[in-house]
Amino acid sequence: MLLDAIWQARTFLTGDNLVYSLIAFSFSLAVVIFGLAWTAPSYRTGRQLRNLRRVQPSRRNMLDQYDARYAAPEGTSVTGPARIKAIFIHPVKSCGPVEVDKAVVTKAGLQYDRCFSFAVDGDSKKSDDAPTLQFISQRTKPKMSLIHTELWLPHEGSNSKDPLVHAGGAVRLTFPDPDPPSLVRSLQACIEQMSWNATPRYSFVVPLTPTICYLSDYDLKPRPFTIHYREAHGIDVGRITAVAAAFPKLKKLLGYSEKRTLTLFKCTPDTLTHTDRNLAPLSNIGSRAVQGYTDQQPININSVSSVQAVSKMLPKENQPLNALRFRANLWISGAAAYEEESWKRCRIVPKAPRVGERDSKLATTLSIVCRTSRCTMPNVDPAKGAFSTQRPAEGKKMGLPQPTTALVEYRTVEDGNKAALGYLGMHAVPEDRDLKAAREKWANLVLCVGDEIEVLERGDHLYGSTANLY
Repeated sequence: MLLDAIWQARTFLTGDNLVYSLIAFSFSLAVVIFGLAWTAPSYRTGRQLRNLRRVQPSRRNMLDQYDARYAAPEGTSVTGPARIKAIFIHPVKSCGPVEVDKAVVTKAGLQYDRCFSFAVDGDSKKSDDAPTLQFISQRTKPKMSLIHTELWLPHEGSNSKDPLVHAGGAVRLTFPDPDPPSLVRSLQACIEQMSWNATPRYSFVVPLTPTICYLSDYDLKPRPFTIHYREAHGIDVGRITAVAAAFPKLKKLLGYSEKRTLTLFKCTPDTLTHTDRNLAPLSNIGSRAVQGYTDQQPININSVSSVQAVSKMLPKENQPLNALRFRANLWISGAAAYEEESWKRCRIVPKAPRVGERDSKLATTLSIVCRTSRCTMPNVDPAKGAFSTQRPAEGKKMGLPQPTTALVEYRTVEDGNKAALGYLGMHAVPEDRDLKAAREKWANLVLCVGDEIEVLERGDHLYGSTANLY
């Protein structure tokens, strides 16, 4: 009987019948793949972004950060000017960065940098119905590094009626799906990522600026929350349907119970905070420095040479040290290690082409106000979402955290901040003169990869020494 069935099938799958069967199978397979792709999370969010364009660099400028040509030991002479090697913004505080070729400079730092922040309810409450919300970061939730962010902005062909175009663009957040995947979800992940061993991911979209439409439809309101020692404010966009739908999965990813309150805040111009420590002279910056959801100052600068120097201090198993652990905005090359610590003011001179219609060719002057006192965040491996340590000593179960251990030992170069776990990088504030000059030309003050850095003033820094300057 089995032989008879095989013979009949062989007879049928000949000539035209075989061709028709292959066509029908191929068509059915294509329909299944299209259906899986159409319903996959990334494609659903992608359709929401159809009138926007993703902001991406022309090349990934930190891929060669470990190259020996950037190894300029402390005190050595370097020929040629220092330059901006790479620019990063971090739209959502403590989540993945976005690399860009250029960035618009504002009074509060680089446009779109740290303009969102996640927050959870704390143990203490101001009242029975108003829990105190506290920002969260990789210091306690290292898996936040696995939340990748993309910046999407309108373009010339955008439909102005699209709510996200009206909102000035959007941020798409993508993270590993913490729920056990179904067969369908696993197949969708393979199609999304073009890989047979892909891990399912979840993504959602947040409007950059909650417009009147969003404010009224979702009853969005400003609320306070805390960032370290200070009270911050922002629009609670956690009520937007797509954002709220992501919170259960985010709680699982980060290890919060279902009962905890998790939300997302958006900084607005009227919720900026005046910096209250490490203040630059008003004679230089013009008006008081302000910040969004950055920890201390509007802009952070770091040097590839400095990170390479720190990397050599680490145990072999912790080398090389990924510079992106330090989450700087501007990465510089062409300067000896730690040379930036002597800068007090610098001018960034346009050298790279300005391609945007509103991109000015004006230089940008920055006041360098203090060293960056480090915390435990550089210990997070951004690729793994976990803290890294050195190999445990004999008889020990746990190894010492790195690079913090090395930074404390070798990079405690001042005593201004008693809580500092070493120092690396510099904080900076834009000066008003250049911002005003750009406004008068109806243009944007921009920084581009390849721009040169001219040091105007040098001097000593001590963290906290100008706390009461104004």
